[in-house]
Amino acid sequence: MKKAILKFRPLSARDKINFMPDYAPDNAPEMKKAIIGVIAFFDLFDYPLTVYEIRERLGRQMALAELADFLDRLVVPPAAVLAEKNGFYFLSGREDIVTVRQKRHNYGARKIKIARRFTRIFSFLPFVRLVALANSIGQYNLRDGSDIDFFIVSSPRRVWLTRLYCTGLAKLLNRRPRVGSKRDTICLSFYAAADHLCLDDLRLEGNDPYFDYWRRSLLVLYNRNDTYKKFLQANGLAPRAAVSSPPDKSRIGGAADKLEAIAKKFQLFIMPAELKAAINNSDGVVVNDSILKLYRRDRRREYAEKYEHKVNEIIKEDN
Repeated sequence: MKKAILKFRPLSARDKINFMPDYAPDNAPEMKKAIIGVIAFFDLFDYPLTVYEIRERLGRQMALAELADFLDRLVVPPAAVLAEKNGFYFLSGREDIVTVRQKRHNYGARKIKIARRFTRIFSFLPFVRLVALANSIGQYNLRDGSDIDFFIVSSPRRVWLTRLYCTGLAKLLNRRPRVGSKRDTICLSFYAAADHLCLDDLRLEGNDPYFDYWRRSLLVLYNRNDTYKKFLQANGLAPRAAVSSPPDKSRIGGAADKLEAIAKKFQLFIMPAELKAAINNSDGVVVNDSILKLYRRDRRREYAEKYEHKVNEIIKEDN
């Protein structure tokens, strides 16, 4: 099968004709710093951005052509902070990541097909409210040898049953990650109950750019009862408004409560000692009846430090 080649066309003069050609906002220094901050963060993951993606991550209301004109001013040599190729913007000297993004697009397409197949199986369980592809900072930005990370939302008081079902199926199908073998395997390490959609309590104190972008980058594969919209609202990523909630058929009374307790006891019993020791004692392992976050290695502090160092370095050189 012929691989797709990812390429974006930069905005042309015709695209900009209805806008002022010399766009220079009053807050130009702040705008420049914000743009550099966005691009510098995604540079940590070898991911150049289009003008559309930059505007989305800036969270500002402005015309695309105005932003493109502003970006054009930042890529003027010889002392340019940014560079542009094929419609992608990146830090100067990092032209090679355009090719990296193009390659990973094909890897991501393959992995998403696998993720959709597993999602159809997971959705048979009535307790599953939301299934999303997670830890993909940048659309289709997945390495060839990486596993496929899921974020799953369950009905209230059903995270343990949901995890047992999903993880058990992946285990039976021999698709769980193993040491030295992660390519296209299924990572099921993050669950939240529908009554704990706000994840602010999991955010690191101070600067946590990875977590902030993580919440915005989920690729929804299955969505029941408007759960994703509720997730966005709970995390301040969408305006709060009334959301319809159809009757929840997953609440089947005391029998399910007993099964939930058994599922919890069983999974805690077989949980590796390393994870048990880290429960509620690390950034990556949080265990209770509404959140199951089971990452042996949580790199958010590392990313925050690298990001801060990179931005400071760029600003220092630019001055």
